Amino acid sequence: MLFLSLVLNGFVFGSILLLSSLGLTLIYGVGRVINFAHGALFSVGAMAGAWLATRGLSLWGLLPLTAILVGAAGVAIDWALFARIRNRPMMDGLLLTFGLAMLITGLLYEFGGRSIQALVPPPVLAGTVHAGGVSLPVYRLFASLLAIALALALMMVLRNTRWGLRVRAANDDSEMAACLGIDRNVLMHSVVGVSAALVGVAGVASAPIFNAYATVGDKMLILSFMVVIVGGLGSFRGAVVSAYLVGMIVVFGEAYTGGQAALMVLFILVMAMLVRWPRGLFGEGRTE
Repeated sequence: MLFLSLVLNGFVFGSILLLSSLGLTLIYGVGRVINFAHGALFSVGAMAGAWLATRGLSLWGLLPLTAILVGAAGVAIDWALFARIRNRPMMDGLLLTFGLAMLITGLLYEFGGRSIQALVPPPVLAGTVHAGGVSLPVYRLFASLLAIALALALMMVLRNTRWGLRVRAANDDSEMAACLGIDRNVLMHSVVGVSAALVGVAGVASAPIFNAYATVGDKMLILSFMVVIVGGLGSFRGAVVSAYLVGMIVVFGEAYTGGQAALMVLFILVMAMLVRWPRGLFGEGRTE
């Protein structure tokens, strides 16, 4: 029974990681930017959801509103900051996004992020589901299904729309995409916006599980980077599989060996992937 319970919780955690990691994969695939501010935006989503909930907004209103607000913030960040260093060395992007993450975290501290804020799910999502002698909170099932639905929707958009075609073209060969007339700046505004919206939804959807505070996104950032590395930089299919792999390792590791040992296993896996399989699980990732 314990094993099945851990599998279910690993599935839930992997789904949240998937929603968070797809944004990182999008930004790197199109813009070659390693965004250290991604975790801070997760915290923004969680804290914005908790703050709006105290103003009487239900979860059904929180999810789309948080996606819009954090997504708009992502567009503004790309226009104001990322666009200014678009053609500069990757190290400049690393330093900029790291500083941005520190700035956002500091602002969250000033607006109540030092204290842990709880977000209570609506009554319809309260209670537990019992199956095969295993219990799973209804809200966790909802959060995982929401993450999967949004990931599938993103995949469909990437596959069947002109915007998705441009994203895939820029991901495969940015220079050729530019030769074909794709405006990289405009495309990146939308990509960073979508990425921010996804991680914002991940933050507010996971707030009833992990609570909301200024640094709640830090661990998610580290794990999301591991997902992207194991799956392959810029590989969407790899991100999907590795999100659940990382989720299972974390849940089983914390249950049997403790959280630090689970992270050690993940770090060893990441180092092995970088040394032996730098293109990720399916050999689709980039190595630059």
